Amino acid sequence: MSNSTIYIDTPALLATACPEMAACHVLCLDTEFHRESTYYAEFALLQIYGNGHCWIVDPIALTDLSELWDILSNPDILKVFHAGRQDIEIFVKESGRLPTPLFDTQVAAALLGYGQQVGFGNLVQRITKKALAKGESFTNWKMRPLTPKQLKYAADDVIWLMPIFQHLQERLEATGRSEWLQEEQSVLTDPATYDNDVSTIFWRVKGVTKVKGKHLAALRELAAWRERAAKARDIPRRRMLSDEALLEIARRDTLNTDTMQRMRGINAGFIKRFGGEIIQVWQQGIDTPEADWPRQSPRRHNHAGTDLRLEMLDTLVRLKADEGEIAASILASKSELSELASWGYRCKDKPPEVACLQGWRYELVGHDLLRLLRGEICLHLNPQTGLPVITAFKQS
Repeated sequence: MSNSTIYIDTPALLATACPEMAACHVLCLDTEFHRESTYYAEFALLQIYGNGHCWIVDPIALTDLSELWDILSNPDILKVFHAGRQDIEIFVKESGRLPTPLFDTQVAAALLGYGQQVGFGNLVQRITKKALAKGESFTNWKMRPLTPKQLKYAADDVIWLMPIFQHLQERLEATGRSEWLQEEQSVLTDPATYDNDVSTIFWRVKGVTKVKGKHLAALRELAAWRERAAKARDIPRRRMLSDEALLEIARRDTLNTDTMQRMRGINAGFIKRFGGEIIQVWQQGIDTPEADWPRQSPRRHNHAGTDLRLEMLDTLVRLKADEGEIAASILASKSELSELASWGYRCKDKPPEVACLQGWRYELVGHDLLRLLRGEICLHLNPQTGLPVITAFKQS
């Protein structure tokens, strides 16, 4: 591929490049960042490709990227990413805007049978037969100057993104799945995705399923406090207080500084500085009225035949996945099928609100999952091929 690469680290170079970027109908984008020691990603590099040109923008050298953010929020320019959630999060933090409309090649590839979370290098090799270099994947992108090898590695991430995008876009259109992509990307284009709701962040705490009642209410308050404190200090939430310690505090029936001093993972300095706040927040959660306690998802009931129904549902999903040349895990997760198998004991109530019964998944597999549970269709082996097939019962 013949491309020119320009490293942009001065306002003059940026001013020259911006009109060229603005003239592109499609821009391929990637970022390099670090997040090991901070809450927010440390923005280290921005790669852009369009119309045969690759621009590598240095956000450390350039303090004003406002003209560039205007271009990247232009609704007439399609922005292409691969696994773009963290890249988009940086854009939102730096510019306050979403880079829409967008096209995520990892999401598109999943809809076309390449696997649920296929890596960029793997996808490039499978589609273009090009093997990308891997030597700089753990480089320190904040160090300056960047070496020619580093710059080539960074440029390849967007230069090769263009043929990948073109191939996937053509296949989506040919298979009638372009609308599926828009549906799947709705999370990426929702501003709420990039604004952590501190009131629900406790559901991400490791071990949350082991806590209930007033202690789960305490965990909710403690996790919200930790999130606010980590943001304010720009440090990782688990460096502020580990999940294990958070869970141990939430489980207590009484709490004071002496109790905390006996816990592993909480040092004396932390207790001296934050102990009073922790106790106050914990107490607030414990005192939450029962009506306001968070509720764990109800466990599925293992009624008679639930496991057999689950096997039948799983077989149907795999059959539909083979027909549609798409990974079965994209169509329905094991937990979704478990909920359906449990609900299918009597099929009287409203079906559970699971993803496989929504949107394009409902059309492809969800409707037949419900029909199978209601006894309207059956699975049997084709004697000629030995493969399972679906047959509808005749209406009397």
